[in-house]
Amino acid sequence: METRKKLYFAPSAGRNNEKEQDYLIFHIPGNPGLIDYYYPFLSTLHTRLSSSSDANFHIAGHSLAGFAKDETPSLSSRELAGLPRQIEYVDGLLYKQVDKVRRATGKSPKVILMGHSVGAYILLEIICRHRTQIESGKQDFDLIGGILLFPTITHIARSPSGIAASALLRIPHAPGIANAVVKFFTYLIPPNVLYHLIRTLSFPEHVARTTTAFIKSPSGLKRVLYLAKDELDMITDDKWGEEVWGAATEAGTNSKDTINSNLVFFWGQHDRWVAQKTRNELIAARGYVDAKAKSTCSLLSSTPSLAPSDPWKPNMVIDDQKIPHAFCLKHSETVAEKVHLWVEDIIKKHHER
Repeated sequence: METRKKLYFAPSAGRNNEKEQDYLIFHIPGNPGLIDYYYPFLSTLHTRLSSSSDANFHIAGHSLAGFAKDETPSLSSRELAGLPRQIEYVDGLLYKQVDKVRRATGKSPKVILMGHSVGAYILLEIICRHRTQIESGKQDFDLIGGILLFPTITHIARSPSGIAASALLRIPHAPGIANAVVKFFTYLIPPNVLYHLIRTLSFPEHVARTTTAFIKSPSGLKRVLYLAKDELDMITDDKWGEEVWGAATEAGTNSKDTINSNLVFFWGQHDRWVAQKTRNELIAARGYVDAKAKSTCSLLSSTPSLAPSDPWKPNMVIDDQKIPHAFCLKHSETVAEKVHLWVEDIIKKHHER
């Protein structure tokens, strides 16, 4: 079994309207960076958007560097990619995908970024790079919004899972040792048997297939833990300025694009990779709160009462359905329904500017 290196959903056949705007929704996976885990999520999102709008939606996603077989020619089989390398890699993939859509349609697509877990951190870094391009007067694609799902963007090491992972990764050569242990215990298990064992744990077909390929890969777990160590070491303080968080658009500056006022953060209610105190402080400092968000505010028990705030700030939403951090395993359709509405709202706001 092998995993796909990328997913792409083109506008539905017969619905590609040359008079309508083309939108590219580019998804950045979390760790482990295998895009196959997101197939039902992206497929459902594409179906919902295509059935509710005349616009042309292109949805694309790519595995992170080194996670899919032969998908990173510049990365040797022994080389591991940390967080800085992943940011560079994803940024390059995004520009290539924008160019592919432009060449296929003859039009420049409006771009909406989407990131899960550490993919949300990579998303913010790409926005920062994009903003630098715009402010320097250079031509760049039109980035109109971003959706961050269960984002791990500050102090991941303070989360319950982060504390446990930090203890493991303090062991010298932990990624290599853990990978060797997993390979030892699964070496004699044929892939089809391993697949069915995973299925008996009530996981969907796409999860069993992708996990089997991941476990049977030569260095899958080693790559996961190597990247995780970078996440724990590098994802600390809120490092982004107003050019990312939104204040730069308050007075009508940076009018060349509208990314700042069109960010949506979807937080888990009890996400073990995000410390609740860290999440609540970030929402209080950076998030937009209005009268319709009272249900969200009521969950912020460890922060002061939040007053209505400026609408150019990111929209912060806390889940109330107990969806787990790894939503792509069993809750793809539920999250796709939410993202469908957020995409429509981002497009509406973009038209109103």
